[in-house]
Amino acid sequence: MTSKRSTARLSPGWLAVAGLIFAALFIYVGTPLAAPKQATSARPGNCAACHGQEKVFSPSHVDTKAMGYKDCIGCHEKGAPQKLEGKLPGSHLHHLRGVTCEKCHGKTAKPEEVKMKQCLTCHDADKLAEKTAEVKPENPHTSPHYGTSLDCNLCHHQHAKSENYCAQCNKYDFVVP
Repeated sequence: MTSKRSTARLSPGWLAVAGLIFAALFIYVGTPLAAPKQATSARPGNCAACHGQEKVFSPSHVDTKAMGYKDCIGCHEKGAPQKLEGKLPGSHLHHLRGVTCEKCHGKTAKPEEVKMKQCLTCHDADKLAEKTAEVKPENPHTSPHYGTSLDCNLCHHQHAKSENYCAQCNKYDFVVP
């Protein structure tokens, strides 16, 4: 016994309408998810300067427009339940501390990736290794493979969530700011 299946086809007109609806939905839904604009003149706590109307805080959060990093750690100190550690991209932490885009990228129309050499103008690799000497099971700033010369950018991303580069091969549970 064979059954007949309906093989109804959509006309080209319906396909065009469906495509337009899909494109409109994508634009409508995708716009709020777009990357924030980079406002190089934004003050440290003025999140809206880059994020616009995007809600980056809960409605009960205090206004941050006049705040800097030290104001934030009053509530979000390291190790606290509401810590900022590991939650903000490095660029945000730098900006909250008053480090401008120009400080790392220089005066340029289109910023390029910052090389480790530039990071070391402010962050001394040996001092970082001393500061994290007690981190277990292994000091993240003294690699058994590269010493203190492992590129900072492998873990510390400035415009995206940082990652634990060592965890690709090892079972280290480092929180990477």
